[in-house]
Amino acid sequence: MPPIFLLTDFGATDPFVGIMKAVIVSIAPQTQLIDISHHIPPGNIRHGAIALWRTVDYAPPGSVFLIVIDPGVGTSRRAVIVQNGQHTFIAPDNGVLTFVLGDDFHAWEITNPKLTLPSPGATFHGRDIFAPAAAHAAAGVPLPEFGTSIPDLQLLPFPKLESPAPGTLNGQTLHADRFGNLLTSLGIFQRAGNTLAFSPWAGNLPQFAVATSNLRLQLPDGRRIPWAHTFAEIPEGECAVILGSSGLLEIVANRQSAAQLLGLGEDTPVTLLSKEIT
Repeated sequence: MPPIFLLTDFGATDPFVGIMKAVIVSIAPQTQLIDISHHIPPGNIRHGAIALWRTVDYAPPGSVFLIVIDPGVGTSRRAVIVQNGQHTFIAPDNGVLTFVLGDDFHAWEITNPKLTLPSPGATFHGRDIFAPAAAHAAAGVPLPEFGTSIPDLQLLPFPKLESPAPGTLNGQTLHADRFGNLLTSLGIFQRAGNTLAFSPWAGNLPQFAVATSNLRLQLPDGRRIPWAHTFAEIPEGECAVILGSSGLLEIVANRQSAAQLLGLGEDTPVTLLSKEIT
């Protein structure tokens, strides 16, 4: 039986996550439950979509992902189950699956009352619809039995990623993590020594390679953030741009919050300045 990965904005104070897990194990008691996070900022669909994207490649093939970041609960938004060739996703149709769908996916609206709790309410579809659907999917119920096939899903706009000149990228900050590191849309990069090779995670931009020795990240007010290989080499009270674990560039500080030091949050324009290696 495949594991079920859970991603929500429910937090850890209230019983919502525990209730969902209780529903799952009552249907599929052998299921392994793995928490991605339950601390997505409330209703922040893009934050959840990026967290999901950063996780899926490390899950075993055939995993089931249960995502409940659902500010539209109780409205006409659809509850969906989606198969993308590798994994199964159960989520509200609100764009939270944008970055994991790929070009070849199949989706169904969850409408079969035999695969949800009786008489779902209007406020807790995580318990009434999504959790039982995830349990039944993990237990092997064929996906077409969940409901009506649907040809498309709601998508979020992709974060800004443009290349106006070789070696230059325009992007934006996405969010700050709990350490105050600012994730940006600039990537994907792979590092080889003192070189970064760029291959876009969105769009059809040209690939290129740049040297880290002359790399800077420019903010809207003209401040330029230098490159660092590690947190430890950043002087106290200063910030640097570093290659994050997801392949995106991040603005960070050493044992401090870069977001607080710079006074930045989501959706701040940033520009990568470097020289292309030819």
